[in-house]
Amino acid sequence: MPPPDASELDHDDVVRREYADPSRFAVRSALWARRTGPKVFDVAFEALRELAPRRVLEVGCGGGAFAARLQAAGMEVVAVDRSPQMVELARTRGLDASLGDVRKLPFADGEFDVAVANFMLYHVPDADTALAELARVAPALVAATNGYDQLREMWELVGRDLSGRRKLFMRDSGEQLLRQHYPAVRMIDLPATIEMSAADMRHYIANSVADRDLADLVPDFDGTRAVTASTAVFVASNTA
Repeated sequence: MPPPDASELDHDDVVRREYADPSRFAVRSALWARRTGPKVFDVAFEALRELAPRRVLEVGCGGGAFAARLQAAGMEVVAVDRSPQMVELARTRGLDASLGDVRKLPFADGEFDVAVANFMLYHVPDADTALAELARVAPALVAATNGYDQLREMWELVGRDLSGRRKLFMRDSGEQLLRQHYPAVRMIDLPATIEMSAADMRHYIANSVADRDLADLVPDFDGTRAVTASTAVFVASNTA
């Protein structure tokens, strides 16, 4: 699942509508592939492999690309997502995928060795409930997320207020939220940038989760500008 960009990241209806149509998702993902530095999903994958899990739960699996990678590495993977369309895409990859809400997981205590939540916890209105459920079903968690400054320069050009991000599970707040459920928390910080032209910015915003009406507010400028890509991978466990 590519990094998000909406002002209503934690609104259930917005998220459900957005991931019913994978086309905008694909546009953002293609632009995001140009970020500098290590690939976030590679870092998350290696962090997970270090934990040597046998059975893994991925919540917010999207189309199943990451879960399929884990499965190909020999792990037993169960995947859930709130979008029926994404669940169907994941199933086409041969995954055990089903509809599910991270705030009420239909699994037994300790059923998994590790849970994975990549770029999805900021979609959850009550992150504390979600983290409690993840800690209940697995003793360890790998979670990738963005920071408050994600794409800040682009959004400043169109006057979007980013203050609402401070209530979400993000790079800057993730450790504090996680420590309420896991005694051991490690953050792998992945600061980076992405070069974007004015056309790139308009295209990205026009395909965003919300705020599509702001695309035409991007001013013309020559060449490209470096835009902040604030990302981190958290590794949390109940073993101090």
